[in-house]
Amino acid sequence: MRSLHFPSSLRAPSFLALLAIFAVAVASTGCDSRFEDVNDNPNEPKEVTPNLLLPDIIRGSVNTSVNTAHTTGNLVLQYTAKVSFATEIDRYNWAGVGYWQPLYGDLRNVEDMIQIAQERGQPQYEGVGLVLKSWIFSMLTNAYGDVPYSESVAVQEGIETPKYDRQEAIYRGMLADLRRANELLTPGSGSIQGDILYNGDLMKWKKLANSLRLRLLMRLSEKNITLDLEGGDVSVSEAFQSITSAPETAPVFTSNDDNAALEYLDSRPNEWPRHTSRIGTFRTFRLSETLTDTLKHFDDPRLSVFGDPTAASVEDGTPKFVGVPNGLTNDASDGFNGGRDFQSGLNFTRYYEEPDAAKGLIMTYAEVLFLKAEAAERGWTSADAQSHYRNAVEASFGQYGQSTPSGYFGQPGVSYPVDNQTQALERIGTQKWIALFYTGLEGWFNWRRTGIPDIDPSVENVNGDEIPVRFRYPESEQSLNADNYRAAVDRQGDDDINTEMWLLE
Repeated sequence: MRSLHFPSSLRAPSFLALLAIFAVAVASTGCDSRFEDVNDNPNEPKEVTPNLLLPDIIRGSVNTSVNTAHTTGNLVLQYTAKVSFATEIDRYNWAGVGYWQPLYGDLRNVEDMIQIAQERGQPQYEGVGLVLKSWIFSMLTNAYGDVPYSESVAVQEGIETPKYDRQEAIYRGMLADLRRANELLTPGSGSIQGDILYNGDLMKWKKLANSLRLRLLMRLSEKNITLDLEGGDVSVSEAFQSITSAPETAPVFTSNDDNAALEYLDSRPNEWPRHTSRIGTFRTFRLSETLTDTLKHFDDPRLSVFGDPTAASVEDGTPKFVGVPNGLTNDASDGFNGGRDFQSGLNFTRYYEEPDAAKGLIMTYAEVLFLKAEAAERGWTSADAQSHYRNAVEASFGQYGQSTPSGYFGQPGVSYPVDNQTQALERIGTQKWIALFYTGLEGWFNWRRTGIPDIDPSVENVNGDEIPVRFRYPESEQSLNADNYRAAVDRQGDDDINTEMWLLE
């Protein structure tokens, strides 16, 4: 099997490597054949197969997305606010974020799975692997900018310090891999075992591949570039239209049943990852004033899905929601509105007591419809933008078991202005922000591109009244991959949370 090389700071043993170490250890014990016969486990796998790697890849990458949403993404886009101790993240005092190492760790097993699938002639696993590889790399490059890509999982011998690829090249690579995945994931390509996301439904993986293509293409909406597709170079808008106009060959999500949402269970190892955190720590995350006031203004029932009414108001028999401003100091946040009993927290039942009710969201049908609405409003397609917008909002309500309230679309701030593109894009962006609640860092990534919604920096921030636009590279890269790290910084700009990456230039 070919050797795989990863960023030097991430070279922990992969699943295959651990098996190899175990095999060497057994072989070196000097036991006789009788011992081997007695201790031969008929249930132990003799080789690693894609179905053994797949569940850990899905679980690991989704859990990293959920954990980072909880601790950083929800705060920076003001879905939640932090009270009591450790409010630094909410005030933009960002140091290292636990994002880089676990995602590159998952990419090791992704590359193993793709390689084994190719060797065994299993295109269905290769296709699934390419989908997961593209999604994981999209999280990395969207968070950091230039990152190791072409050499991070390279087969060349001796690459100990992989170069950082330009973000534009990474986007081209991800789009090409997703297009290839769409070709591989065809009826008759084989069954999928070990699939804890879609239970082996090949068509849903195919839809996810193309839905992710729409997300990435919309992320390029401000870039004047051409992309290589069959038949020649096309614009970003033409590439988008080539997918939406070909539902038979490039299907995307068509209902909430297609949502890429990992269903968490009430037992290990598939619990909601925050379920094992201290209750007291969980309760220091409150609903943000920004999200709470927006949903209250729209009389939006998703408010009671995302959060709880204040404990004091429930005790009085008059439940009400009070969000907390982002970025308060410890003392100010603890005492805001009279203390924690008078502040709304996250929906405790949904996100803690019943982990099977929470889901790890990769992408939803509502997001696909918002992408289609924006594309139509921009003139990329001839579809009806208003219809896609309304359907997107209704899909978001339906995702949480809610019905769209009567008169909801007639409200100021919700009604769709058919003759004002600026206002129309603002409506789409605001509702998309709500719908992306707890979807990894996607709310932040989309806000950086559009500036919607118009949110103010956290009140006591330590970042010069600027909302951060990227993560800093991990310190381990500065010491273990210094030359390539420095080349990326020289090319991209200071390794700072305010430095704009290529996507934002």
